Order: sequence, then C-alpha cells, then structure tokens
Amino acid sequence: MFMAKLSIPGQSGKLECLSVKATINKHLLVCCQAESPASMEDFPLWKFEDQVETLPTKDAALAFSGQKLIQVEEPDTQVDLVLDSTGPALVGELFVVPVTILSKGHAVHSGELKINLVDAKGGGLLMSPGEADESESHHVELLGVSTASGDEVSKEEVDNIKKIQYSFGVVSVPMLVAGDSWSCKLEIKWHGAKSLMLYVSLGYSLDSSEDASLHRLNVHRSLQVEGKIPMIVGHQFLRPFRREPLLLSRIRSSSGDNKKDSLAMNESNMLIVSARNCTEVPLRLHSIAIESDGDGKQLCPVEQISGLSDEYAVVAPSAEYKAIFSVNPRASNPDFYLGELCLNWSRDLVLGENQDRRVTMKQRLPEVHIEEPPLVVSIECPPYAILGTPFTFYVKIHNSTSLLQEIKYSLVDSQNFVFSGAHNHAAFILPKTEHTVSHKLVPLGSGSQQLPRITVTSVRYSAALTPPTSATSVFVYPSEPKFNLEKSHPISDECVS
Repeated sequence: MFMAKLSIPGQSGKLECLSVKATINKHLLVCCQAESPASMEDFPLWKFEDQVETLPTKDAALAFSGQKLIQVEEPDTQVDLVLDSTGPALVGELFVVPVTILSKGHAVHSGELKINLVDAKGGGLLMSPGEADESESHHVELLGVSTASGDEVSKEEVDNIKKIQYSFGVVSVPMLVAGDSWSCKLEIKWHGAKSLMLYVSLGYSLDSSEDASLHRLNVHRSLQVEGKIPMIVGHQFLRPFRREPLLLSRIRSSSGDNKKDSLAMNESNMLIVSARNCTEVPLRLHSIAIESDGDGKQLCPVEQISGLSDEYAVVAPSAEYKAIFSVNPRASNPDFYLGELCLNWSRDLVLGENQDRRVTMKQRLPEVHIEEPPLVVSIECPPYAILGTPFTFYVKIHNSTSLLQEIKYSLVDSQNFVFSGAHNHAAFILPKTEHTVSHKLVPLGSGSQQLPRITVTSVRYSAALTPPTSATSVFVYPSEPKFNLEKSHPISDECVS
C-alpha cells in the first residue's frame, strides 16, 4: 500500500487527486488513477486505514470516507479587529469610529484596511436616487481616516477615492510584530437620517517574502450605526399681549389652504423658537440666533429678548429649550423672508473625553405676510384685583386708516363679575383716532378669573375681533396683598469691586 503526503504552502481551496505515479527504481514505475475509495466495497482495509493523513482537512468525515476531493483551509487568523462606537450618529456632526488592530500571534505585513459604507436597509445606495454626484446628495459620507496621534493617513489617496465614491476607502497598515497594536479613526459625516452598515476588512501577509505575499489572510468586522436628527426645531408667532390687530390676510386665508403667518406692521410681535432633543444623548446648546440679510434687518428688526444666559444650556433627551425673539415689522410685504434660524450645538461630553465639536444647524424660516392693520383693539385693566373692590376695564379701538370706520361692540355677561355699562355698543371712529369703551367691574370670586368676553366687529370689512382667553384673565386676591418691593438685600463685600 502506498501513502502519499502533499505539502502545498501558501495555497488554499479544493484539491483534486487525478492520478498517482510511484517510481520504485529506474526500471519500475507504478501508475494508478485515483478513484473514490468510498465506492470500493472490496477493500475495507483501504477505507478504514488508521494511518490516513487528515491534515490539512478539518472535516473528519471527508478524510474518513477517503474522497479524492479535499478542501485545504486557510490557517486561523491570529489578529483581532475591533470597531468601537459611541452611540447613535447625529446629522451634521463629524462622527468618529475608532478601529483597533491587535496582533495576538501573527505578524502583520503589507496590511491593508478596506472601509465600505452600505445602507443598512438594503439597496446599497447612500445617496438619493436621481441626484447629482455631489457631497450634498449623499446621506452619509466618509471624510477621512486619521491615526490615534492625529496624523492623516494617506490623505491624498482617500481624497482621490472620495471623488469617485463617497462610501469606500483604503488605508495602508504599518508592519506589526506579534503583540503589537495599531489604531485609527474613521471620520464619517451624516447629511441625513440614515441607518448605516459599516464593513471593515483587514488583509495581511504573514511575512514579507514573495510567496507569502501571494497568500493573504483576511479579518472582517461589521458595525451598524443609526443616524438620527439631533433636534427638531419649531416656531410660533404671538401677537402683543392684550393687543389684537385686525389682519385682513388672515381672514381671507382662513377658508383657503394658505397657512402663511401674518404679522402686524409697527407692532411688537413675539417669535418663540423651540428646540427639542430627539436623541438618547444629552446635547449642549451654545447659541441660537436668527440671521437676516441686509434689507431684512432694516425692514424687520429681530432682537433676542430671552435665551442663553450662560455659556451653554444642556438639553436632556426629549427635553425642549425655548428662546423668545422680538419681531418689529416696519414695512408691509406680502412675502417677507425673516431669515435663517441658526443653532450651534454639540454633544454634552464629560470631563476627560475628546474636545467637543460644535455643529451649526440651519433652518430657513417660512415667509410671512406683513400688513398694516386697519383696526387695533387693546385691553387695559389692573394687573390684579381685590375681591369685592370695583376696578375699571377699558377697551380701546384704534383706527389707523384714513377712512371713517364703523364698529359694533358687544360684551357677554360673566358669573365671576358684576359690571356696569352697555352690553352692546356702536360707534364711528375718525381716521387716525382712538375710541375708548370703559366698564366698572366688581369681582365676585378669588383666584384667576375670566373677564367678560368682548367682541369688536368692523362693519366695513365684515370681520370680528375677539381677544384670546389668555389676554382676558385677571387674578383676584381675597384681600389687599402686601408686596414688600422696597426690601433691600445686603450686598457682601466680596461682590463689591
């Protein structure tokens, strides 16, 4: 019985034995064709020979059956590839993924790191279909690779690859001996909310010889990263407190689909901007502002009256931060552009972590309709009332047009007050003048009470004005309150400069 042992260094794959030739001496040559011993029932000794060489085949059943096809496996890699992540990636920030290569037994020669970004939901595309091959059209973009020391690794090569495809990169790995490690950082930027699969492959040779370079070992790792929107920004316009302008554009658009906000000219309107943290990590809000162009600053000045008092504000997950701006339109315009809302934010990093990287988030404010109201209704009453003590309640209607305006006035009874005066009233208001209606009210209950409901109707424009509930409430004390407003607080010497 002949036994043949084959040694094929640096090769892997399927090996098929076609024939065996054995030269005993120069006059004797034995040649036989390989058959499957599993089908040779007459030779059990061949089939169950205990000296059958099983290496490098890992499948014991394959070696035991004596198949003429064997699988030569690659040696197990002794290099570990670790991908780390700090949670979800946020749109706009430079998201860093640390990659560490640790040699546990093999030396790494001619190492090469391949990075590939793939859509986690399938399809493979990380850009909007039909869009141009530009940076803005990609949802996710591989910007670069840097070492732990901050030095750029093959920056020119990465830039060249990035010009062709934004989701692929190749980086050379320096030579490592057994026990050494090497790390780098992948810098990825999300332009839109997208779930990403990050595939990283390490290919290396065991030594620097020419034969070893033909046979390379590979280590593959993958990581799924969720890209999320950091903040949801909203806004709301509020009219001046206890001043209700008659805006004709709002009346016309109430029955249509036009939802454009209307602002009164020469009135101090309020703009409330809210920023809600919709991630699982706390965020720092460094600044919030509205940027207008040159003409916008002159025609409609915007001033922040409430906002960040410290260097930054920490917005917890699902929490909301609000800022208040004063908007003062000075000219009428049916399609006025206020500007862009700019938020400067970063992750809330603890002491000892990497330096925070601020991100500027911009959102265009919608166009508004600025007009001069023909009538403005204002309410005047004391800031508080005393139970059983009468006070005067004024309703003033200002005619800002050059026309004579006829108005009708109605007041509804309230169970919280007893008042004197007419329930219904009609009057003519001269151009550029003001008409005042007054009532004496006596509160009958304590606490926050709703004033009698009033309605002012313009006959010329067939439009009615009713102040909101928040503007027609007053707090009633059971007795005269004692406010110690003149009490002075001592100032310590440490606070005096």
